[in-house]
Amino acid sequence: MVVFAQNHTTTSLLFYKMSRSVFYIKLIHSFLFVLIGICTIYVFITATFGHITNLTWIAFGIAIVELLALMLNGWRCPLTDLAEQQGAEVGSVADLFLPKLISDHLFTIFGILFGITCLLLLWRTTV
Repeated sequence: MVVFAQNHTTTSLLFYKMSRSVFYIKLIHSFLFVLIGICTIYVFITATFGHITNLTWIAFGIAIVELLALMLNGWRCPLTDLAEQQGAEVGSVADLFLPKLISDHLFTIFGILFGITCLLLLWRTTV
C-alpha cells in the first residue's frame, strides 16, 4: 500500500521522506528502469525464438540509447546523479524493486544478457 502525505516542502512515500523533485525524478527513473528491463528481455526472447519484428528493433533501440547514456556518464545513470544532486541519499531505483544481491550486480546481469541478445540478433539476421 502506498501512502502519500503532502505538505509545502515534502512528499512522504511509505514513511520515507524525500523532496518533491526527488520523488518525481525517482518516479520517472522507476518507469524508465522497468521499460528498459522489459525491452531488453523482450529483445532477448524474440531473438531466441527467431520472431524478430519491427517492435524488436524499437525495443533494441531503446536499450541501445540507455547503453549510450550509461557509457557517456561513466557507467552511472544520469538520473541517479540528478536525484542525488537534488538531495536523495541514494539516487538509484534498482534497490526499490530487487533484492540487494541482484541490484548490486544489475549491470553485470543485464550486460551479459544484452551481450547474448546482440549475438542472437546477429545470428538470426545473418542466417
